[in-house]
Amino acid sequence: MGVVSGAIMIAIGLAWPILYMPAGAYAAIAPVVPVAPGLIDTIPSGTGLALTPPMGWNGFNRFYHDVNEARVEAQARAIVSSGMQAAGYRYVNLDGGWDLMQRGAGGELVPDPKKFPHGIKPVADYVHSLGLKFGIYSSAGRTNCAHTAAGSYGHYLQDADAFASWGVDYVKLDWCYIPLGDFPGLTFRQVSQELASEMAQAIDSTGRGMVYDINFYADASPWMWGSTVANMWRTGRDSQDQYWSLLYNFTHNVQHFVHARRGAWNDPDMLEIGNGGMSAIEYQAEFSLWAEMAAPLIAGNDLTRMSPQTRSILTNRAVIAIDQDPLGRQGRPVWSSGGYWVLAKQLVGGEEAVVLFNSTSKWAVISTTASHVGMMPAAGYLLDDLWASTSRETAGLVSAFVPPHGVVMYEVSGLDAVNG
Repeated sequence: MGVVSGAIMIAIGLAWPILYMPAGAYAAIAPVVPVAPGLIDTIPSGTGLALTPPMGWNGFNRFYHDVNEARVEAQARAIVSSGMQAAGYRYVNLDGGWDLMQRGAGGELVPDPKKFPHGIKPVADYVHSLGLKFGIYSSAGRTNCAHTAAGSYGHYLQDADAFASWGVDYVKLDWCYIPLGDFPGLTFRQVSQELASEMAQAIDSTGRGMVYDINFYADASPWMWGSTVANMWRTGRDSQDQYWSLLYNFTHNVQHFVHARRGAWNDPDMLEIGNGGMSAIEYQAEFSLWAEMAAPLIAGNDLTRMSPQTRSILTNRAVIAIDQDPLGRQGRPVWSSGGYWVLAKQLVGGEEAVVLFNSTSKWAVISTTASHVGMMPAAGYLLDDLWASTSRETAGLVSAFVPPHGVVMYEVSGLDAVNG
């Protein structure tokens, strides 16, 4: 069938034009294997951490390096007061800008005394006192990516020990100023694997469980090997608060669905929701797509100044439940053509989370069927719309009129299962 563009056709006796997936679309990379209810993938990473994608906050997208003790603690309080903690957000992550370029006399990292006059441990203790967890940033190279602070190269064990002593629960390791000259004959990917493994061993040696987030450039192909050393890895560029960036990071992340599993996640980067550069429809799409891809949900806005609309998107528990589903599967593309997408994510109870994504600039009807997204045969199916909070029954057609740059997100259940 042709692509629907412009206004939808509605008339008595006139069916909606529908975007059906061609037979075999994505068949080579997206086999649909129904999952029996209650079956959980039992291959977590060795750390036993991040068995569902981490949820939290990181201020880089909103504040860049303008961070300090008071700001971090205020954001932690806002996670609690906004209802985000109750919705599942746990990590308060300090990104770049917290330490000095020069290390101390003993080779130790030095927190910027103007920003963190009491050091890092009291901030971590305060975050912990709210029932939250604390994260920190470093670089695998000689300096951070802004070339304003020391990196961890040559000090992995020393820095991991410091992080553990401060009560750090999450380490984000960026990938800048890597001294490739120290590794003659090795490729960038080989060096990246070596250094990522070295830091993993350093973290493990501390005896403190810390989620390990490796923030590679994409040409290191971390999705191919990241699960052997880390809990999550970046799949593309730093996010920007613009729709083109959302689309770029989505398309560069969704194709790697086969590499994600419990304890080891593809990361399309932090969320931009609430920063003001996109529409509510686009922010809703970002949250839906990230949840469908079992991505870490790390808010990147100022939580102390959230609008009710931003809060409602970030705390949509039905969508969060898709992201946090214990089966640990990343949503897969079952059809894509001309900017229209159908994604399906297997859930632990035998349901499928289905996202109909219209990345184009015109409204369109996008449709699929329950069988194409992997549902077991049933007398009928229930479609729960996770944004509209409505439900309807269908014989098998899964369809919606989707706005430009927007999504419709369903949880699809077999009526046999629903009715017992």
